[in-house]
Amino acid sequence: MAATNVQIANLAITRIGHDADVASFNASGAKAERWFAANYDFLKQSLLREHGWKFATKRAVPTADSVRTITGATQANPVVVTSASHGFTNGDEIYINNVIGMTELNNRTFTVANAATDTFELSGVNGTAYTAYSSGGSAYGYVATEFSYRFPLPSDCLRLMRVGLYELIEYRVEGGYIYTNESAIHIEYISDADEALFDAQFVDLLAARLSAEISFFLTDNSTLTEQAWTIFNQKLSMARTMDSRQGTPRGILSDDPWLISRF
Repeated sequence: MAATNVQIANLAITRIGHDADVASFNASGAKAERWFAANYDFLKQSLLREHGWKFATKRAVPTADSVRTITGATQANPVVVTSASHGFTNGDEIYINNVIGMTELNNRTFTVANAATDTFELSGVNGTAYTAYSSGGSAYGYVATEFSYRFPLPSDCLRLMRVGLYELIEYRVEGGYIYTNESAIHIEYISDADEALFDAQFVDLLAARLSAEISFFLTDNSTLTEQAWTIFNQKLSMARTMDSRQGTPRGILSDDPWLISRF
C-alpha cells in the first residue's frame, strides 16, 4: 500500500521518540505540523534529486522553441523586421543572427516594439546607415551564441539525467531550459514523483532523512540528532545500491560515434 506524506512524517517523528501524531501539514498547527508544512516538499525533492531513482525516472521528447525566419529588414529608424507569424510581443528580448546584407544586426539582442502579425520594430535601432538587407536571418527568443536550440524542461523535472542516446551530445541546463545544437532530442529525467510511486525502501529512506532534519528541532538533543544522521547515511547507501540493480547496465552501443572513431 502506498504511503502518504502524513504517514511518512509520522514514521519520521516516531523514530526519534516523538509521540504526538501529525494530522496534517499545517502552517498554523502544532510544532511538528508547522515544520513539515515548511520543509517537507523541498526535502523530498532534494532527496529525489540526489540519485537516479528508477521509480522517479521519466522520459520525454520536448519541443524546441521556435526559430523565426527573417525575410526582410528596412534601412529605417527604427529598423522594421519582416518575419511571417513570428509570435513576438512588445517588450520581448530577441536575438538575431545569419542575416545577409544588413550584417549590423547579427549576433545582437534587441527589444521588440510595435509588433504586428508578420513584422516588428527593433526598439531604438536606427538602421538608416546600415547596409541593405539581402536575404536570410534568424530571430530567436533567446541568445543563440553557444547553442542553436532551446528546449523547455518538463515542469516536474528535478534533475536532467540524459539527453539522447549518446553521452557525446553537448548541452547545458540554464534557467529551466536545455540548450543544445541538436534540433530534436529525447531526455531522461528525475521527476517530482508523487508518494504513490515511492517504493518501500524510499519511504523508509525519506522518513530517515526527515528524522535527522527535524530531530534537534523537536528534541534539542544533539546526540540523538547525530545518531539519526548516521542511520540516514547507512540507509542511503543501501537504497542506492538496491535501486541501481533494477535493470541491466547500459553497454556501449554498436553505432556509438566514439566507438566507431576507434576503428
